[in-house]
Amino acid sequence: MQKTIKIITSLVYIFAIFNLAASCKTSQLPTETRKSTISASIDLFNVIDDKVKVEIKVQDLNTDTISYYLPKIVPGTYQNNNYGKYIEDFKAFDKQGNTMYVQKYGDNRWKINNVNQLDKITYWVNDTFDSEDSNHIFSPTGINILKNQNFVLNLYALVGYFNDLRESTYNVFIKYPKNLKSATSAVETIFEQSIENINYEVDFFSFTRYAEVADSPIMYSDDNQITFTVNGIEIQLSIYSPNKVHKASRIMPQIERIIRAQKNFLGDINTTKKYSILLYLSTLKSNDAQGFGALEHNTSTVAVLPESLSREKLNEALTDVISHEFFHIVTPLTIHSEEIHDFNYNNPKMSEHLWLYEGTTEYFSLLFQITQGLITKEEFFERLQEKIETSRKFDDTMSFTTMSKNILEDPYRKNYRNVYEKGALISMCLDIIMREKSNGQYGILDLIKTLSSEFGIDTPFEDKTLISTIKEFSYPEIKDFLETHVVGNTPIDYGTYLEKVGVVYGTENVKSSYFIFEQQPFVKGSEISKEVTFIPGVSYNNFLNNLGIQGGDVLLSINNKSYNIKNIYDLFGDSNQWEIGDEIVFKIKRNDEILTLNSTVIEPTVEKTILQQNPEATVKQLSLLKTWVND
Repeated sequence: MQKTIKIITSLVYIFAIFNLAASCKTSQLPTETRKSTISASIDLFNVIDDKVKVEIKVQDLNTDTISYYLPKIVPGTYQNNNYGKYIEDFKAFDKQGNTMYVQKYGDNRWKINNVNQLDKITYWVNDTFDSEDSNHIFSPTGINILKNQNFVLNLYALVGYFNDLRESTYNVFIKYPKNLKSATSAVETIFEQSIENINYEVDFFSFTRYAEVADSPIMYSDDNQITFTVNGIEIQLSIYSPNKVHKASRIMPQIERIIRAQKNFLGDINTTKKYSILLYLSTLKSNDAQGFGALEHNTSTVAVLPESLSREKLNEALTDVISHEFFHIVTPLTIHSEEIHDFNYNNPKMSEHLWLYEGTTEYFSLLFQITQGLITKEEFFERLQEKIETSRKFDDTMSFTTMSKNILEDPYRKNYRNVYEKGALISMCLDIIMREKSNGQYGILDLIKTLSSEFGIDTPFEDKTLISTIKEFSYPEIKDFLETHVVGNTPIDYGTYLEKVGVVYGTENVKSSYFIFEQQPFVKGSEISKEVTFIPGVSYNNFLNNLGIQGGDVLLSINNKSYNIKNIYDLFGDSNQWEIGDEIVFKIKRNDEILTLNSTVIEPTVEKTILQQNPEATVKQLSLLKTWVND
């Protein structure tokens, strides 16, 4: 959290930053503080071609050469984004206003000589939202520049750092159109102005180190925001809805319900007094955000979702997104390793423990919903089963700690999504083991509370000692599990652990459409052959199985109506008109042989594996189940 400091700056200094007419007192900061302070000015008022100008000033540098960096990667992201690629017209100026020679190295580094002559650096920053097709920046990790309408500012994409000066104080000035309003958890610092400008205003934030700058997103948009309090935490919800579809006041009740339940779940874990949710809703146009989800910060989250969602669907999406991101206030924002605490933005050393940071967070986002009565026990079991099935699509023999340490490289990078699937299931197993050993009195939430007290925001742990530390605060069986299934490469038999709480696998027949089940279609069209083919490796419904359809079969016609890629969507409309008992004739091509398949229309169902409570569960199993899901 940023400290609240009232700084009154001089007229000359403000003119240098923004050419802002002001009347202020002389700064009384100590000399050593002034020497280590970096000033950054961001101009959101004079936007040109979706670019904003940034000016950086630093004084009294005791070195001959210095390098300025934009991050290659930032905490909470697990891919190299190279934010320096979005910088243009980078210039350095001496104290006489002359340009200085600058050498650029790669995407993110600019080297300057004769630093004793350096007065300031200027450059322009491009929007990332309108170039995602070519640059693959996940929307919540980027920036949006929409003149006079919206600015999503992840500050690390605008303000960089000098080598060896990441611990310096940063003063950040943001000039913005007066018709917009800021939303952020960063504490605005006050400075005096004697002349009010009718067109723009200036926000001033002071950060104690670069990590705070990187951790403090800001959104400027219209006044579509609301502030409310939940269990002692001030919650700020700001929404940019370009077509005025969604209002913060209408979304607020669901957000309040979610966070209240989360706070009740966490109990006495309390790491922040303010939390901001900055929600950008995309129009889905080609030059707008396309990556939907969120990025966590210590006291806020940046979320991007489609504006076209109904209020019901938006609330559902926010329940999943916000519940996950809010729990990040615990891991890794409170409990984290040295690699995260002293994060190197251009040569990062990744932590071994993504299972803790993302896995435990994802598990909590499910567990709190069942314990707080937001979902049913059956819905909870269904989501766990979905994670079991999805996790099997990844390499189940890959060491999770090895994957985490090397997550930026292949083949580990392509398994990253498994941290939300198997990672959550790892935490589930740990929870069940601890509850069994403690007769239901101690679980993974209790362990996390203990670790929070042992370490905390300013006290990171050593990667190599975490598992031994966890053993001290739990049980030897926990260490054995982690060394076997997380450090080691032995797949987990989830049924063994679920059985301890009286949960077993079962099957049920679930209604299906004829050519699609949930989000899995049974057919696809080929742009090359123009044919409609049944997808191999898919579990078809009973109708297609009874008909004798096989993966790779080419559909030619049904009841003499031909189908190809041009009318593939007719399959779904036409099949909705079928009546149970109708005679149906499929003509297909299999291995260049034309076959006719005859059948009678039946109600299509898919046999689905489910998790369910064992009707023969023992008293002990039922007791553990109750402590686990608050049944």
